[in-house]
Amino acid sequence: MLKKKLLFAIIILFAAAGLLSCKTSRQLPYFKDLSGTAKVSKISTSKYEPLKLQTNDEVQVTVSSTSPEASQFFNLIAVAPAPSVNGETKGSESQGYINIYRVSSDGFITMPVLRDIKAAGLTTEELKANISEKLKEYLKDAVVTVRLTNFKVTVIGEVDRPVVIPVNGQTINVLEAVGAAGDMTVFGIRKNVKVIRKLPDGSTEVALLNFNKSDVLQSPYFQLKQNDIVYVQPSRNKAVLGTRTGVWVPIVTGILYIAAIIISRK
Repeated sequence: MLKKKLLFAIIILFAAAGLLSCKTSRQLPYFKDLSGTAKVSKISTSKYEPLKLQTNDEVQVTVSSTSPEASQFFNLIAVAPAPSVNGETKGSESQGYINIYRVSSDGFITMPVLRDIKAAGLTTEELKANISEKLKEYLKDAVVTVRLTNFKVTVIGEVDRPVVIPVNGQTINVLEAVGAAGDMTVFGIRKNVKVIRKLPDGSTEVALLNFNKSDVLQSPYFQLKQNDIVYVQPSRNKAVLGTRTGVWVPIVTGILYIAAIIISRK
């Protein structure tokens, strides 16, 4: 009788472990609501909104025209000496354009000659248009390029490798960011991914994204902005494994499994 009760208890333990495993596996897939048989599923996505510059953003502004001599007055120039020969500098100095401007706390960048120009709250295209308009007084056929140089996002939590991602360009979405971090681990909760975003007024937004559903692609937080933080929350299973009790679970389970085999053979 005692053997039957022990065997029954062991069976219940393994059944519970199996149910827990099944529950975890059901949370792993992305976009579970999509048909598993359809070759192509069409999903509407959120409208792309160009990034707007914020305080402490860094932009590279380069001005050129048909007159290089006149254009140089509107560029920040880094002067680098020519390579030295036998310890002596030969030839003329070479000039390289840096042209990196930081958006000040009051929202301006300061350019040579043009002085303070409003940047915060504008897209790079809008800033480019404003600078081009101001240059008409000084240059003919001026060409202006504006590029955001310090766009980055951070991915932390239950991913393979938490990382700060420098973005080349002005677009990155949450899936791309998580992919750059090596994807979520098996303990990452797909339905509870948070995007933490600091607003220009100093406050912070926290948006919840559910990657078990395809409508996450329609979220205005699917496309990331500069300095966003993506946080993947760990499941309760990770918390259990992180405790001392969690260390003993596989050991005890193994012992009970062996005991079950011995009892069943008697």
